[in-house]
Amino acid sequence: MENGIHSSVRTNHDRDSWTNGVNGGAVKHEISDKGKNLVAHDMTNGSSGAVMDVDSEPRGALAMAVQSSMDDLPDEIQRITADILPLGLILSRLAQFSHSTLMDQIDKLASKPLPQNMANGGASYQFTGAEDTSQESLDKKVFLLKTLQDLHTRWVKALVITEWSKKAEKVSRLIDIRAHLATKLGQFEQVFWDLITVKRELQWAKVPSPDLKTALEVLSTGEVSWMPDLGYLEPPALTVEEKETWIDNINTVLSVRLTLDEHEKIPLAFRDYTINSGRVTFRVEGEFEVDLTIGDEDPQKQFWFIDFRFLFNPAPAELSEPLRMGLEAKVNLILSTDGLVGCYKFLHEFVLTQKITEFCRQAVELSRGRWIDTLSVERLNRAMAIQYWVNRPHSQGSKSWIILGVNANNGPDGLPDPKRPSCLSLRWFRDNKEVKDCDIGFDVKSISTEDLLTTVVARHIEYLLNTIYSKLLIKPRFAQRQAELSLEISREEPSDSALSMQLFDQENITVKVDGMTGTFSMLPQKPRILDGQRKLNSSPNPVEEGPTLLEQLRCWYTMTDLSSRARSIGWTVVGSRGPITTDELKPMVQSGSQSREPFQTLWLRKNGWSPLWFIIMTMSLGGDQWWLVELSPQKPTAQPGSQPGLHSAQQGLRMKLFTKIPMAPNQMTLSDDFFQTLTVYVSGMISQITDLRELHSKKMGYTTRAMASSSLPRQIKMPTIFVRLSDMLQPENGRVSAPWAKEYVPIVFRGLQGPDDQDGSDNVMVPARRDARIKVIAEARLAVANNAKFRHLKGSMDHDVAFDSRTGQFVLRVRADMGTPVVDLLGQRIRSLERLVDFVEAIRVAGTNVVAQSVTLREVVFTYQNTPEAAPTLANAPQRPSQAWRVRVDLASSKGIDISLEMGNPHEAVIDYLKQAANSASFPMLPSWLVTTLPMFRGLRHIENTWDALSAKSNAKFEVFHKALNWATLHFVLPGKTERAVSFDIKALTRKGKAQWCITRSDPPRATNDMIDDILAQKVWSFQGNGIKGLMTSAAADPNTGIEKLLEMINAAVSSILRAPPQQQNQNAPEAAMGIIPPHPQQTPPQQPQQPPQVLHQSLAQSSQARAQAQARAQQAIARQHQQQQQSQVHQRGGGMPNNSAPAVITID
Repeated sequence: MENGIHSSVRTNHDRDSWTNGVNGGAVKHEISDKGKNLVAHDMTNGSSGAVMDVDSEPRGALAMAVQSSMDDLPDEIQRITADILPLGLILSRLAQFSHSTLMDQIDKLASKPLPQNMANGGASYQFTGAEDTSQESLDKKVFLLKTLQDLHTRWVKALVITEWSKKAEKVSRLIDIRAHLATKLGQFEQVFWDLITVKRELQWAKVPSPDLKTALEVLSTGEVSWMPDLGYLEPPALTVEEKETWIDNINTVLSVRLTLDEHEKIPLAFRDYTINSGRVTFRVEGEFEVDLTIGDEDPQKQFWFIDFRFLFNPAPAELSEPLRMGLEAKVNLILSTDGLVGCYKFLHEFVLTQKITEFCRQAVELSRGRWIDTLSVERLNRAMAIQYWVNRPHSQGSKSWIILGVNANNGPDGLPDPKRPSCLSLRWFRDNKEVKDCDIGFDVKSISTEDLLTTVVARHIEYLLNTIYSKLLIKPRFAQRQAELSLEISREEPSDSALSMQLFDQENITVKVDGMTGTFSMLPQKPRILDGQRKLNSSPNPVEEGPTLLEQLRCWYTMTDLSSRARSIGWTVVGSRGPITTDELKPMVQSGSQSREPFQTLWLRKNGWSPLWFIIMTMSLGGDQWWLVELSPQKPTAQPGSQPGLHSAQQGLRMKLFTKIPMAPNQMTLSDDFFQTLTVYVSGMISQITDLRELHSKKMGYTTRAMASSSLPRQIKMPTIFVRLSDMLQPENGRVSAPWAKEYVPIVFRGLQGPDDQDGSDNVMVPARRDARIKVIAEARLAVANNAKFRHLKGSMDHDVAFDSRTGQFVLRVRADMGTPVVDLLGQRIRSLERLVDFVEAIRVAGTNVVAQSVTLREVVFTYQNTPEAAPTLANAPQRPSQAWRVRVDLASSKGIDISLEMGNPHEAVIDYLKQAANSASFPMLPSWLVTTLPMFRGLRHIENTWDALSAKSNAKFEVFHKALNWATLHFVLPGKTERAVSFDIKALTRKGKAQWCITRSDPPRATNDMIDDILAQKVWSFQGNGIKGLMTSAAADPNTGIEKLLEMINAAVSSILRAPPQQQNQNAPEAAMGIIPPHPQQTPPQQPQQPPQVLHQSLAQSSQARAQAQARAQQAIARQHQQQQQSQVHQRGGGMPNNSAPAVITID
């Protein structure tokens, strides 16, 4: 630009921000009137050449008078306080300057090269104590000496000022007096010049005396006698035709001259011209129109100025008369010397100056109107400067302005280029730095300073918002489209430009910049957002700090809203400071986002979870992440009353496990569905982690597979755990389970259940109560190997167990407390199911004598009978009440498996042994055992009924003592003068792979001629046939066909003794040897052993298959001498024992 406003020279537009050599806060200079320049003179050594000794004091009375006059200054003398700085501020600034200068010099000295003998780490250098005279060292010394001399000079000046400060009060009063005198002197001079000006201007106010004599002569005669007559003859008046002819001639001459003579001399801008009415009109679009004419036909003569008009708006429609006269004279002069080229240059520059003036005028009006207190306008000769956003709250210390001036467009040689005339150009300084290569267009035809400012401000706002937008856009949070970020730029209306950033859920924050003040504004207007707006407006560099401030505002807004919402629906919010430090979380966060951006954390825990499980939400520009974290238990040194959910990093909590929770950006909302889904998903993760940890600790094989679940919301995708059934059904007591189901069992997470859900229905919602415990619902499906074996099972077997006969699958639903492994409960449930399966299989193997009525996991009801000839029956087939007995097996009893029999069941006598067997490994053999032993117990019931009738007529007694399920003792008491007792042991034995009941007497040693033995030997022990085999001293019977008959025979044999007198025995033989029991008031039955029930022989289960076969004929009687040997062999094979011994153990093959 011209006139010192070239682009390579820095302007002094920001000169008012320098104070004491430091670009700090500006100090306003108060200039009240014209006489102040006298005050500004250097008064350090006095004025007008006089020297004032401030250290000397007046002596005696003169001193007192001077002191009194100094203290009693009149009110007219004003105290001068402007531009006065505290001495402490000056010294502190000087100390800071000295310190920073020395630090800079140290850095510069360190950067200077070392001497050659020390360079490159030379090992030959040795310190000799002599002065180093190398050039490098001398340069450093000179450099350091100059710095110290400069600082010494400054501190000497400070010392002088300090000495002067001792007389600061006196000097201040003297300055006030001197300033007052200077002000009065200035006023005197101003009044003197005002009087001269008034006197000079009064000359134009005088009215000259009228020339009455000349006026009278003119009025009376019409002539003036004293005025000479020059003898001019007036030309005749031109007619209209003559005038038109003259005009046409002039037009022709102008056309010929411009076409032929001036064609090469016409400037490019004057190519647009019209000839009319004796004048040529040159039109420069957007600048001016000028009318010229000629005074002579000679083409060497000059053109003459006629009229001038501006072609831009706003502009004056007509020139004022003085301006017109001056412009005419100037243009005619230039036309006479430089011709049309000079005329164009002058008028072009004149119009450019006028345009700048118009821009400046409008800027001043704006600074006093709409843009008040926001603009600072300054005219710089042929340029103007407009500083905008003068009082903006942010970016203190930096200014932004534009300079509008004239660009000469000189060529490379510095000379004007005729093809590129000068033009208006704009320079933009943004934050104290000139913006290069900015194409800011502005209209020079329709001048509007407000439009120009709007364009510049729009560009500045675009720079601010676009810079913040660009810095945010490269961050992973927005680059990966985890959140919405948009930018709208409007160059017509700066206030419409906006940066929109998503906070949380559907909440967005919109950042705008006010076009007039440059102040940031944020929407919506909420307290938290207004606080962020205040921080952004107070930032020294919002472009650099804006992204961080917006991220902090987002984190704070998110944590506040999320915490408030979470607390209202039963979550515990620990806050941003969790139980462990942020440094421990850095590896976790960086592993999930691959970013090292600073992050904020929010710790959450659902009520009902373990206090060591947390959800952590990490928020950063690297992306929002959700983590499931498990902390390790507290150290033993922790206080008993400490809470692990609070800030307890000092209590030894450390991270034990963490896993990332997959969370889509559109899923994070503040709705109830979001928190319910989060609760279900995270609870499922905790449950599966607990299960996997339990499986790993027990070394159980498992695998996981992603499978869809219809019972969970579509956002939740939980893996399915497949566990080996053989690992869950580990052998018990060496017993290996039969492969009744397929090997792999899928465990599927189905949701949560609160304590209020007593009906057992699934509920993935979260319980409303804050102290509610959450239960996890898991489902396992066991596919059976043979579906035909489970035809008795129909539909639901329990509230959480069902059998699908179509697919052949058991569906087990398990509910466990949070943190409790589902695998353990599922293993127990599967073992219970296996026990039920074994029992159902036992019912099936038992044949048609056992009919299942209902089968559930809690209860099994079946009927049994022993009718070898019975046809196959179904569960709903009519049963004969006299033959079929109902059994109810309670599998869900708190004390184990409970068995209840209907009234009159022969097995009621051994109900306790049945319960013991049901709770042992012999439980699956129970149906077969009941069927097999039913004839024997029917026989015992028949004997009891018979002896009940005998007991009513005599003192005969009959008692049955069951010592085990396969061992009973029959005790008969025969009345008479001396009561006689007869006892029999009934035991289950196996001979040749077949089950038999063996009955033998168990009395104490008897006499050889015992009558009872004789009767038994004749009627019982020697009987053969119908499933009975006599063994001389005992008998064996088939469980199905012979035992009832054998018992009837024994009963008949013993009952026959009641009708026969007792035999006389040897008096010398002891009574015990004769089998006679001494009389006692009460007979005490033998004490039953307390051993647990024994395992039945497998042949009991095979008896149902063997009962259809024909019984072998009885063998021939064995000689009496072999009877004792045969009896001992039976005892050895079947485990027979003497009385009061433990029951025999029967093994299962």
